[in-house]
Amino acid sequence: MTAPRMSKSHYEFIADKIGPLVSWPSHIHSIADVLAATNPRFDRDKFMLRATTAWEENHAFNDAEDEIDF
Repeated sequence: MTAPRMSKSHYEFIADKIGPLVSWPSHIHSIADVLAATNPRFDRDKFMLRATTAWEENHAFNDAEDEIDF
């Protein structure tokens, strides 16, 4: 018995809700790899953009703390 295919709304939900929970956005690639195996029509690029955007919106960085002093 095969599992039912996920729909666009499922992928959007995962990008929006799970994407921000990973420790670093590079982990989103691993999630996309697994999801790509669930549906040949999975749009990896669209998922990556949406999940990364969701991650960035939930992990604001203070530019002042990211500077290197010489």
